[in-house]
Amino acid sequence: MLFNKPRNQYSNLGIHLGIVWLFMFLYRLVFVSKNSSFFPDFGFSDFLVGSWFDLITLSFFYLPFIIVCTLPLPDFVEGYRKIARIICYLPVTVLIFFLNAWDVAFFSFTRKRVSFNYFKFLFSENEAGGLAVDYMTEFWWLILLFILSLVFIFYLFFKSKFLKIKMKRWYSWSLFLMILFASIITGRGGFQLKPIDILEVTKYTEVKNAPAALNSAFTILKTINYNELERKKYFSNQRAKQIFNPVQVTNELGFLSPKNNVVLIIFESFGSMYVGPNNKESFTPYFDSVLMQSMYFEHAVSNGQSSMDAVPAIIASIPSWMKESFILSSYNLNQYNSLPNILGEFGYSSAFFHGTTNGSMRFDSYAAAAGFDRYYGRTEYGNDAHFDGTWGIPDHHFLPWSIDKMNGMKEPFLSTIFTYSSHHPYTIPQDFKRPLRVGVDPICESLNYADYAFKDFWEKAKQQKWFENTLFVFCADHVGPTKRKDRGNLEWSFKIPIAFYHASGRLPIIKSNETLQQIDIMPTIIDLLGVNTSYFSVGSSYFSQNRAPNMSFYNNNIVSMGPNIKPFIWSEIKEDIPEQNRNLALKIKAIYQQYINALIDNKMIP
Repeated sequence: MLFNKPRNQYSNLGIHLGIVWLFMFLYRLVFVSKNSSFFPDFGFSDFLVGSWFDLITLSFFYLPFIIVCTLPLPDFVEGYRKIARIICYLPVTVLIFFLNAWDVAFFSFTRKRVSFNYFKFLFSENEAGGLAVDYMTEFWWLILLFILSLVFIFYLFFKSKFLKIKMKRWYSWSLFLMILFASIITGRGGFQLKPIDILEVTKYTEVKNAPAALNSAFTILKTINYNELERKKYFSNQRAKQIFNPVQVTNELGFLSPKNNVVLIIFESFGSMYVGPNNKESFTPYFDSVLMQSMYFEHAVSNGQSSMDAVPAIIASIPSWMKESFILSSYNLNQYNSLPNILGEFGYSSAFFHGTTNGSMRFDSYAAAAGFDRYYGRTEYGNDAHFDGTWGIPDHHFLPWSIDKMNGMKEPFLSTIFTYSSHHPYTIPQDFKRPLRVGVDPICESLNYADYAFKDFWEKAKQQKWFENTLFVFCADHVGPTKRKDRGNLEWSFKIPIAFYHASGRLPIIKSNETLQQIDIMPTIIDLLGVNTSYFSVGSSYFSQNRAPNMSFYNNNIVSMGPNIKPFIWSEIKEDIPEQNRNLALKIKAIYQQYINALIDNKMIP
């Protein structure tokens, strides 16, 4: 028989890993066939993506086996090596096959691959034993496939003869180091900035096909440190929707039309502490002048305190009301509404611009997951002569360049531009020669620089033929740090500018005292454009009859605040809610319940 033939350790290593790789392909084929209604468009290219993620999984899980098989050791330890090969290969193989077989049956209930925390939950349930019996009865054929695949693997392993090839010591060590290096690089997914993560799959396949391209061993591995949410039951589902219904429809306003472009600019750390008209301590005079020509909300708030919190909130009305950002959570491959996929249905092309090194904060992956057609970062910019040595391409270079790219986009288009140069360490580019103001905090000078960069962008944008037909939306991601004790309270920790501008004058030019939040941006844009659609959002349009209260996340609690209103901190364990805040707490609880349960159930679309 083919596998009975004596082979050296390198050949046997390749054969044993290759067979597991083929079986993982088989399990994916069964997975897609069993759940075909979820993956009607899953094709050959998606299988190739899946095989790549399988190879990554093999390189990580079997790294000890690879080392044991290739490490040059003296002859007297060969007996121990045999035992080590058994320990490093067979249990891992059993685990990988079990996880992939399990997900074939389980996927239809959650519509996503299992995570590490699911097993923690499963084994804590008293009904787990009964459920196991039910599954075994229903999916007997899957159990049979699992057993037969293990029988084959065990037979192959124990029939194979690992022969140690004789070669010069320097050569064997060189070969070992080469194999080890290749395995480590493959296991991290390549040479990119950060090791590959679950969300990265969206760069290679559509979001709806992502679960089938992944494998369960990989998702278990990548979710070991994730925090899973607990289902909320403050009200019945019907009662919660009566208080606030997250499934919303467009308000026909007549301001603009779906033929208008949308340019959404997210400003790094543009907190209202040092930004905004009539602010004597503002370091952004040019930006402030544009705000005065806009529908401007000077008491707007961020829903979190980091860039990774902000982007999903602004793009898809998804706040990070949990311990980690949505981008880094086990729910990041959920199906959800976003500006690019909603507007894409109305013929919009889309692009996400961020001048940092590709992979920074995983925005390139998130942009793909959210439905953007293109991502432009430092790699796409293609001129590292402008690299600042820390983050990426400074704003005064990258922002005008983004206009050139937008000129090539099919109209109507949606462009999201995320600035970054006002991010720590607040480095001013050496080739920027204009005089800058400094302030009490280190960020002040970089805010002034960012304002100059925005001015260059804006003056160039006004020269483009599409400018007059474009809705511009301005928003900060979060508040910057400060040493000032007078601005260290909760209000200043979340206070940011949000504004909407249209050169035609068809939008009301106001400076509103009402509170707006980042998760309100998507619904407001949809209303302004008048696109006829329904969508899931825990924020609400500025023009909605039933406005969502602002809900920032601070120290694992929800904070709600407004102009001249003392911040209200809502905690699940807090019962002594003051009378004046009880209606507010009621609405917060209804929104929070529906949001958390929608994340858990993967039901974030109407």
